[in-house]
Amino acid sequence: MATTPANSFLINLPKRVWQGLLAFFSRLQWKLTFAYALSTVATTVVLSAIGLGLMWYLNFWSNWLPNLIAESLLKVTSVLIPYLEQSPPDRAGLNGWLHNVIADDNLVINIPTDEGQPDSKLPGNFGPVVLMAVVDRQGRVLAEYPVETTPPETLLRAQISPEALSNLEAALRGETDPGMLAQRTADNHIFVAVPILQADQQLLGALFVELAYPIEESEFLWLVLQQTILPVGGAMLVVGLIAGTVFGFFIARSLTRRLRRLAGAADAWSQGNFEVLIQDNSADELSQLARQLNHMALQLQNLLQTRQELATLEERNRLARDLHDSVKQQIFATAMQVGAARALLAQQPETAQTHLLEAERLVHEAQQELTTLIRELRPAALEGQGLAAALRHYAADWSRQNQISAEVRVQGERPLPLVIEQTLFRVAQEALANISRHSAATAAEVHLACTTHQVNLTISDNGQGFDPATTNGKGLGLRSMRERVEALGGELAIESEPQRGTRIAARVTTS
Repeated sequence: MATTPANSFLINLPKRVWQGLLAFFSRLQWKLTFAYALSTVATTVVLSAIGLGLMWYLNFWSNWLPNLIAESLLKVTSVLIPYLEQSPPDRAGLNGWLHNVIADDNLVINIPTDEGQPDSKLPGNFGPVVLMAVVDRQGRVLAEYPVETTPPETLLRAQISPEALSNLEAALRGETDPGMLAQRTADNHIFVAVPILQADQQLLGALFVELAYPIEESEFLWLVLQQTILPVGGAMLVVGLIAGTVFGFFIARSLTRRLRRLAGAADAWSQGNFEVLIQDNSADELSQLARQLNHMALQLQNLLQTRQELATLEERNRLARDLHDSVKQQIFATAMQVGAARALLAQQPETAQTHLLEAERLVHEAQQELTTLIRELRPAALEGQGLAAALRHYAADWSRQNQISAEVRVQGERPLPLVIEQTLFRVAQEALANISRHSAATAAEVHLACTTHQVNLTISDNGQGFDPATTNGKGLGLRSMRERVEALGGELAIESEPQRGTRIAARVTTS
């Protein structure tokens, strides 16, 4: 089945859409926007990982949790003072209190948030209880959990491990520093012992508790990840992604707008319009670059103006030299012939007639020379016709005046911008003038070749040539030709050897 244009369009439509989207999102503005969004996502992930690691460290590697339990128990021991102040201590009341703060083998205590406001309490679950006991000043057990099996007057020191003994002794000395009252063991058990002090800081006894850590490390990490990091981090990720994209878009748009101003100014400068300057009043690197580019544009404008003035001055000097070498000498010779004719007019009229004829010839030559100079000043040959026709007419006149054969060849003739036509016509004029003055040539050739985006003009002769290295573009109008071509962004190449002629090639891009 033959493919119709409609089917071909539908087949290529996804590819065209993809290419269009790719080109659209490949712009600098969207690249910066995505960079902001990705940096926000990366920051959220890193912060979540740091939070997870911090919680893991605090719960399994630091004494933060044992110290927290010690601080909490120090706040609740005041409720045990009435039981210990009795004589003998109220063991039944103490055992009742122990059973009240232990639920399902877990230590659960309502912790006062402010010692000055006892009714303001915060519930705290500190994990499974292995052993919990209340002792008197001598360390004798008054009440314990799980069950009261300890005989009266039994010392708690005999029931606990040597690791926990240091905490109990610190409590029985009346120490209140949580760092000395609690510790974590290698097998994840927590020992806490806190003193029970009266208002006057008199020691009544101590509260001791041994807790098993309530959760394994892997289970803790998964629980925190599931219940805290993923919900909170996920919400932060979504909000951060949206916020990063929005802020990144507007910040990038501001940046790309400034870059477009730079590109617009550079485009105007490439067309020779140095009046356009970059307006950027910020204080960052782009603003500094804009000021430097503006300074460069002003320097280029001054340089071009200086070169134009030098070119004008050189053109004046050349015209003065041409007038001195040709027209002035012819007018001087004419004056001599007229003077001789006047002196001989009365006595030798025929000889006087001969001098007048010679004067007439000299005047005619001076007129032709002035006409040539005027055409060089204003190429009237370009008016109403293209560059190719103007070159043919000028070459024909030049050949007739200088008795040098001149051939013009044209390839791909087409209309050209006026400024290019004028420049190339001047180059051809200068090159032919140099041939007539300096080359001693018998033949010259002008070749004009035009393509879609470029035009090439070549002028060659069979004269005596010269060494470009020693000339170095000075004299012979070579520097003037080069400056004219380079002002249009083109190139001028000079090839010559002594006794082998000269070839001058100008190349200018038209678009």
